[in-house]
Amino acid sequence: MSYLVLARKYRPQAFADVIGQSEITDKLKNALACDRTAHAYLFCGPRGVGKTTCARILAMELNKNTASGQGSLDLGMQTALDIIEIDGASNNSVDDIRALRESAQLMPMGGGVKVYIIDEVHMLSSSAFNALLKTLEEPPPHVKFVFATTDPNKLPLTVISRCHRFDFRRIPLDQMAGYLKGVCVKEGFNAHEDALFAIARASQGSMRDALSVLDQLSSASSGKIDLVEVNAMLGIVEIDRIFALAEAILLKNFPEALKVLDNIAGKGKDIKQLSQDLIGFFRNLMVMKAGGPDLQDLIDHSASYKKMLFDLVGLVSMGEILVIIDRLVDAQDTSRIIEMPQLALEIALARITASSGPVSSPVQARPAEVRISDPVTTPSGTSARPISPLAPAAGMTLNNNRGAVSIEPINFDGSSNAAVLGSLANMIRDWNTLTHNVCLQSMSVGTYLQEGRPLKFDGRKLTIGFTPENEFHKEFLDQPANLKVLRDAVLATFSLDVGIDITITEETDTYKAAAAVNNALAIFGGEVVNEWDSE
Repeated sequence: MSYLVLARKYRPQAFADVIGQSEITDKLKNALACDRTAHAYLFCGPRGVGKTTCARILAMELNKNTASGQGSLDLGMQTALDIIEIDGASNNSVDDIRALRESAQLMPMGGGVKVYIIDEVHMLSSSAFNALLKTLEEPPPHVKFVFATTDPNKLPLTVISRCHRFDFRRIPLDQMAGYLKGVCVKEGFNAHEDALFAIARASQGSMRDALSVLDQLSSASSGKIDLVEVNAMLGIVEIDRIFALAEAILLKNFPEALKVLDNIAGKGKDIKQLSQDLIGFFRNLMVMKAGGPDLQDLIDHSASYKKMLFDLVGLVSMGEILVIIDRLVDAQDTSRIIEMPQLALEIALARITASSGPVSSPVQARPAEVRISDPVTTPSGTSARPISPLAPAAGMTLNNNRGAVSIEPINFDGSSNAAVLGSLANMIRDWNTLTHNVCLQSMSVGTYLQEGRPLKFDGRKLTIGFTPENEFHKEFLDQPANLKVLRDAVLATFSLDVGIDITITEETDTYKAAAAVNNALAIFGGEVVNEWDSE
C-alpha cells in the first residue's frame, strides 16, 4: 500500500477525535441525538481547523444506519453516493448550481439523507448564489447542505440567514503540541517538546499544517526531531538569538544589538519575520510584566521560554516595553516604504538604545544652551539634525563664534518675542528642518507632511495647509497619534509646545507662494530679514 501522509492518516473519524472544537462538536452531537438537525449548516473559520472534517463526520452520522456509512471516513466518502462534496472554487457557475438543484430532487440511493458539502462556498458567483437560494430555503426533505468557508464576509446575508452558523477557532497551542506528541508516540518519532511547540506555533492554529510539517521533518530526520531542525526547515530565528537581541535592546547596547542582527541576517533568516518575532517577544514580556506567573497561560510558549522571559522582567518598565513595541512597529511601516527591512530595523534599534535614560522618560524641554556641532536629542530619545547655522530658529540668537545657541525666554504678551515667533516666513524658512525631524520619528508621517505647507503661525498654534487633492493626507495627520509626533517634532526643532491644526486650503496662491519661498531659501541658504503685510 502506498504511503499515507499524516494529515490524512490522522484525520478524525468521529466528533470525539476533533481537536480544539469541543463547543461545536458537542452541539452537533446533541442535535443528532435529539434528531433536530438543521437543513443547512455554515462552518466558518481559518484553514486546517476541522471545518470539512466535521462536515464529513456530520454527513456520515446522518447516514450511519445505511450501508454507505460503514467503514472509515475516507473509505466511506468514496462509496457513499449520497454524500456529495463540491469544490466551490472550481464549480462556481450558475450551470453547476442548476445541476445540483436537479440532482437534489432525486431520492438518496442508500435510503438515508442526501448531504451536499460545498467547500470554499464564498467562491460561488453572485448568480450562483441567487440560483441556490430557493432550494436552500426549502430543500426536499431528504436533502441537507453543509457549507464550509474561510471568508464568511463574502457570503450574501440571504445565504447566511438560511443556515445554522458555527465559527471554528484556531486550535490552542498547547492542544496542538499535545496532539503532535501523541502522533509522534504512535509513529515512533523522537521529538523534543520545544520542537513540537515551534511546529504548532508556526502552523498558527492549523492542525493540517502542523501534521504536514511534522511529516516532512520525520522524513528528513529519520524520526529524530529537535528544535534546530525545525528552525532550519521553517526559517525560524532561534529563540536564543531572539533573547540575545532583546537583552541587548534592554541593556541599550547598540553595538551588541547590531552584531546579533548581522549574525541572524548572515544565516539567511527573514528580517521581516525577525521584526515580527521581536514584537511578539516584547508582547510576551508585557504580559509577564503585567501579571507574572498568573498570566503565563496567555503566552504560547514552552515552560523553559517562560522561565527565561520571567528573568528579564526586572530589566525594564512597562512604559519602556510599550515604547519599544511602538518603535518596532514603526520599523515595519518604514520597511514597506524603503524596502530595506534590515536598515529599518537597525534604525529602530538605534532609536531605542541611543538614549541614556529610560526610553519612556517624559518629554523635556531643550536645554538653554547646546552646541551646533552636537546632535539635538528629541523628546523620544533620537538624534535629530541640528538647525542650520545659516538660519537660526525664531527665538534663538547665534553667537559670533558660531559655537553655542542661546534661547531667549518666550513671552506671549505681545512683546517682540511673540512677534518674531509668529512670523510665518520664519516657519517657512525652517520647514525642511521640521519635516526632517518628523521623518526621524515616523517615516510615514514625515512623507505625508512634505506635501503640506505652513499657512499660519501665531506663536501658539501652527496651521498646516494641504490642497484639496491631498484630503487623505489631512485625514492621516489629523489622527491623535500622528498629531503627537508633529508636536514632538516642533518642540525638538523650535523648543515650542504649540498646537497643530491641519486644514484644507483653497487659497492656492498663498500655498504656492509659501512653497516658492521655502524652495528659494533652501536653494540659496537664505534668511528672511523682513516681511510686509499686504494689508
